[in-house]
Amino acid sequence: MKSTQWKRLAILVAGFVLSIVFLWLALRQVDQAGLHSAFYSLRIFSIFWCAIFLAAGVAMRSVRWGTIARLGWTEQTHFFRASTLGVFSNLIFPIRAGEVVRVFTLTKLNGTSLTLPIASALLDRLADLFMLLLAALVVYWISPIGTLVGSWMSTMFIVASTILVLVALYARSSGFGEALVTSLLSRTLRRWPVRPDLFLSEFRTELHHLLKGLFSLRLVTIVLVIMVLDYAAFKMLLDAFQLHLAPEAPLVLWVFLAAGSALPSAPGYVGVYQVAAVWALSLFAVPASVCVALATTLQLTILVVSVLMVGPGAWSICRRALNTSK
Repeated sequence: MKSTQWKRLAILVAGFVLSIVFLWLALRQVDQAGLHSAFYSLRIFSIFWCAIFLAAGVAMRSVRWGTIARLGWTEQTHFFRASTLGVFSNLIFPIRAGEVVRVFTLTKLNGTSLTLPIASALLDRLADLFMLLLAALVVYWISPIGTLVGSWMSTMFIVASTILVLVALYARSSGFGEALVTSLLSRTLRRWPVRPDLFLSEFRTELHHLLKGLFSLRLVTIVLVIMVLDYAAFKMLLDAFQLHLAPEAPLVLWVFLAAGSALPSAPGYVGVYQVAAVWALSLFAVPASVCVALATTLQLTILVVSVLMVGPGAWSICRRALNTSK
């Protein structure tokens, strides 16, 4: 077995082990009767509205990606298709394989090179990171448990700012980070249908072009709309389990789940969502059994929403995209 295959296998195993550990941490506090009671008390109407808001959030994220890429509305359907396939793939494949799927899907649909999809996807994920930072900042300001996330938020701010500065320097300077980026990407790029030297040159140009519109009013508005939709989705999720908590509770839950989803894990973030929900809602004295039921319901709801948004042929499309990336 080649070294790259060993590395891929090691990451895969690490993701599953992490999910198993997290699932054990969450389930060890759960009593079976409480879990059954939580599912039995579920309000389907609230879950329906949760699904509506989740679907709207996915759609708006595709608009955000298209806005970052600075393409016209005629190509927006391609971003929507690629985004929904990415969400679906993250639920059925491990270690966030959906990121690869959405990039290659957009490349195929647009009929362009890989540089624009990869550059715009990188900045799109940076927008996610700063959105998480903004939500954590709001929690820090308005919530009595804000001090618990203070040091974590400072670390995240430093990391996010450092990444953005490095990306900006790489995009604007002809020499900064050239050797490092080439070393990191050259082996991977050899397996893709691109010339590494040509790709890196185009990649720098695309980043420089896209960074100019990263903080536009339109993009900031889209980010705020996404946050409102996510808040509404988690508010409906809490209502589905008849949890009438403080106004900041949906935001706290969102912050913990979003931070957890960045970790490599088994398909569908199994274990990660469960322990994140337990940690977040334990701050509001919610029983662990209810937290696990809530996280599991969220995972199933996202799966149903993504399947409906992707439509028929989802599995075959994702598989082709993954095979292309190898």
